[in-house]
Amino acid sequence: MTKKHNFEAETGRILELLTHSIYSNKEIFLREVVSNSSDAIDKARIKSLTDTNFLKAWEKFEIKINVNEKNNSIIIEDNGIWMDKESLQKNLWTIAKSGTKEFVEKLKKAKEGSEHNLIWQFWVGFYSAFMVADKVEVDSKTNESEANKWISDWKTGYELVSGEKKERWTRVEIFLNEANKELLSEWKIKELVKKYSNYAPTPIMLEVEEKEEKDWKEVIKGKKWEQINESKAIWKKNKSEIKPEELEEFYKSISMDFNKYLTYSHINIEWMVSYKSLLFVPMQKNMFNDLSDPNKEYWPKLYIQNVLILENAKELLPVWLRFVSWVVETSDLPLNISREMLQNNSSLEKIKKGLVKKVLAELKKSMKNDEKNYDIFLENYAKLLKEWVYYETWEQKEEIASILKFKNLEWKNISLDEYLENSITLSPESSLPDGEKGATEEKIIYYVVWKSESEVLASPYLSQFRENNVDVLLLTDPIDSFLVQNFNEYKKAKLKSITSSDIKLKQDSKEEKEKKEEVKKDFKDFLELTKNTISADKIEKVELNENLWEAIWALKTPEWWVNPEMEKMMKTMGQPVPEQKRILELNPNTGLVKSMKAEFEKDLKSEKLSDMIKYAYNQAILLEWGELENIADFVALTNKFAGKYLK
Repeated sequence: MTKKHNFEAETGRILELLTHSIYSNKEIFLREVVSNSSDAIDKARIKSLTDTNFLKAWEKFEIKINVNEKNNSIIIEDNGIWMDKESLQKNLWTIAKSGTKEFVEKLKKAKEGSEHNLIWQFWVGFYSAFMVADKVEVDSKTNESEANKWISDWKTGYELVSGEKKERWTRVEIFLNEANKELLSEWKIKELVKKYSNYAPTPIMLEVEEKEEKDWKEVIKGKKWEQINESKAIWKKNKSEIKPEELEEFYKSISMDFNKYLTYSHINIEWMVSYKSLLFVPMQKNMFNDLSDPNKEYWPKLYIQNVLILENAKELLPVWLRFVSWVVETSDLPLNISREMLQNNSSLEKIKKGLVKKVLAELKKSMKNDEKNYDIFLENYAKLLKEWVYYETWEQKEEIASILKFKNLEWKNISLDEYLENSITLSPESSLPDGEKGATEEKIIYYVVWKSESEVLASPYLSQFRENNVDVLLLTDPIDSFLVQNFNEYKKAKLKSITSSDIKLKQDSKEEKEKKEEVKKDFKDFLELTKNTISADKIEKVELNENLWEAIWALKTPEWWVNPEMEKMMKTMGQPVPEQKRILELNPNTGLVKSMKAEFEKDLKSEKLSDMIKYAYNQAILLEWGELENIADFVALTNKFAGKYLK
């Protein structure tokens, strides 16, 4: 006997919202229906624990999927607990008899994320089938009731008719619309099950064509049932159960990286927040993943109750760890109605912190035990690790910085801890004249930010460090400028640029100090003229520096000011750059500076002196890999300098 139930006038609004607003990916319809079948089987298992007669002949639970090409339909069957007539009517079409306006309001709130449990209250997951279907039939029978079939075209209403099945059983037939007939193929169904439901605890069987070779041709022999899921997730296995080749295959499957990974971690946390995870850190660059854009969707795969809910759960992974490949499974995170967005809560933050902590611990372990491969990893991924300074809270800064390495004066990769182990330097503030109290030793990490690896070793500021056997970190990545601008202390050791004006690596003798004071007085007026010739708007001051090695002059940035590379980066990003003045340093021991001083004493208004000062300033800009205001003027000045003054 058939009973027709017509939709209310406003129901169309709900259907539109369900099919076009709740889900962003139509492929999840199969995940939702299979998940319903899996839940029904779980309930049957639980019931059988207290009712020994419940299972009867059904001792083997299965979810079966087959394709009816004649009807353009996909059929999903299970032998779990399902619904009698009353349950079919109540659960599958609550929206047809509940207050429509109230339901729409709840649905809107759920979409926005404030009512994540609505998916369980209204069977919204089942409705996803109508994203791809013209009609859906649900035929269901419990042990205690007759079979009933629920049918709807999603437009006019639904009807209930008598079913034919004799055993406990549920059959969902999804009649695909014209636009989604490509979903009927075996390979597509296998792909969707592998992607979303591969680790459902119940075997998922697909009816496939059985083929054989006959007369050198492939002939269809008949049909057979084939299990297409793995049932038990690798991250749920005990570590002792997992073979190395299993790990390698799983890593390839989630990362599309066919190189060897650097390290991995198998996590099983059962505490206030419970979760399982399997994560891998790559070693080589992956040609299939362009990680240069932090906005791309490279984040963990999130499973809840064995089902893939989010392919890119970016809320669980900081952007600077986007090179990590991992899966996470938990039941402690609330989702919005479509299961496609995580809700921000304390559990989410706890899982995220736990995972980040584990990644850092694995990296630190590799840094210590597998130095060669770790250096290869850093060569490929150090730039991404350094991005933490853009995003991360300061509470983790030292932990993250400890796994980085930088080139030193011997062009070796060393960590900040290795630098501190081998370098004790005098604090400039504590350097005292001979005869007074001894200087206090203070940990300082010296660094220089330079344009490229090929040029950094030519920095004039390195000379006094070489002479005094003090190491320097050579920073040549573009992001290094931002890093040292925002990270200036590590384990109470100050990070200090070698261009800082207060650096004093050794104490001068009384005679040396007196001699320097005499030279300073002798050059005072010349330095003032140099500053005015260049422009007081560009130069804060001009001073002498005898520690410039063979360099004649150099520009440096006052402490706490934006360095040139950082200034360039800010301009590229369209950010306002504050007006800054540099410090010009001259080496009084070089022939050209002596010639300039002699010309000053001869005629302080001479054109030659003015040209020499401007030439010196422009060369200092280039040495600092800065940008000249007018390259044509500099070329003209260079030609004039060479042709007129160097005869």
